[in-house]
Amino acid sequence: MKKSDLVEISKAYGLSPNKKLGQNFLVSDEFAERIIAASEIQRSDSVLEIGPGFGALTERLAVAAGSVTAVEIDSGLARYLKEKFQSFQNVEIVHGDFLKYSPAVRFTRIVSNLPYYCSSEIIFRIAADYEGCDAFLMLQKEMARRLVSSPGTPSYGALTVTAGFYFKAELLFNVGKGSFHPSPDVNSSFMAFRRKVPAFAGIEAVLFHKIVKSAFWGRRKTILTSLSESPHMDVPRNDVSEVLGSCGIGHKLRGEDLGLDDFIRLAAAFKNHGGKRNNGAS
Repeated sequence: MKKSDLVEISKAYGLSPNKKLGQNFLVSDEFAERIIAASEIQRSDSVLEIGPGFGALTERLAVAAGSVTAVEIDSGLARYLKEKFQSFQNVEIVHGDFLKYSPAVRFTRIVSNLPYYCSSEIIFRIAADYEGCDAFLMLQKEMARRLVSSPGTPSYGALTVTAGFYFKAELLFNVGKGSFHPSPDVNSSFMAFRRKVPAFAGIEAVLFHKIVKSAFWGRRKTILTSLSESPHMDVPRNDVSEVLGSCGIGHKLRGEDLGLDDFIRLAAAFKNHGGKRNNGAS
């Protein structure tokens, strides 16, 4: 779909981009084709598309996949899409908010040009509720950099570690502002999120998330201070010191110095040390 097509359709249906919903529509056929190829769609796949917009990807997904469910929050766009795809037997258009959507079927792939204002929420909703499902997502370039950054770099943080617990994230290619209408203020990146089996669940997973939040709550503080003074945990400084020692983690390191495996070891160690003290922490 080219920009001229999008403008024509918008006029015909009385539609216009909604800034509040972060709508920047893909108008590059070249990148639409690259997205479909990079998403590794098979005929056996059941694909969920989040925020299909004007359907630039939807039609291509319908050709490649066995079935496509496209969830669109904008009522005007949902009406347009239902009309556009009424003859497609393998396409279902759902008018709704993905963050409140409860699917009736199991998906094998998720593909989306995400609204940037809520992209982290969407990623963690996928992590929580779509087990075994790989996701291929368009994100703000800066956020993509954060997701694939390494310990000790300026972009590395809680988002990197938490996403890494659930996914192997890979930046596939960058997309310039001119490939969207209206043009966003930032460049974009298309990423693969290949699902991993989490290291653990239950109390250890709860502890893991609290530890990560605590480590980066005190960014620039030592890991000993961050964990012992965190609003997310309630563990005496001496206990934190013992746990760090048992994991071979130096007290003067900072959260941004630790890798995913360090945080996983810390969660297991806190549980063994008496994680019950954290159970009621916020």
